[in-house]
Amino acid sequence: ADLGATRFAKYVRSFGFGSKTGIDLPGEAEGGIFSKEKLHQVELATSSFGQGQTVTMIQLASAFSAVINGGNYYQPHVVKEINSESGAVVSSNDNTLVKRVVSEDASKLIRKYLEKTVEDDEGTASPARVKGYVIGGKTGTAEVPNGSDNGIFVGFAPYDNPKIAVAVVLENGAG
Repeated sequence: ADLGATRFAKYVRSFGFGSKTGIDLPGEAEGGIFSKEKLHQVELATSSFGQGQTVTMIQLASAFSAVINGGNYYQPHVVKEINSESGAVVSSNDNTLVKRVVSEDASKLIRKYLEKTVEDDEGTASPARVKGYVIGGKTGTAEVPNGSDNGIFVGFAPYDNPKIAVAVVLENGAG
């Protein structure tokens, strides 16, 4: 189905792209996405597979986590808890639910597809298999302004009840 510029832009924003996540790190970037007004036919087509937009790794990991965890987007954090010398909790970052981005059914279906991408011999991410685990993931290539291509992999485990998500960039310098 044709989403159109308005719905496409809404979905891109709902996953946190184009704005800071609010993670507890200094210097976070917003990334660059097309506004609804700039999503013409070509931009819609290329944006559907990520070209022409920029995202940070924390945006990517946060959006991916929401897709595979049942559809819930949580506030990302680096530090879960700070304890005093005596072991008392000084501060804690609980799992703060920000919003639902996809349905539970959509999340299950996407996990199934991502599992096939890794576990099927014909899957583009089959080299990411880990003996003893059933995992899912997605590969990608990012063209960056300096002329290089970066290989990207986002993955999760275990397949049936994700507990960990990983986002990796392999940088291949130009030249």
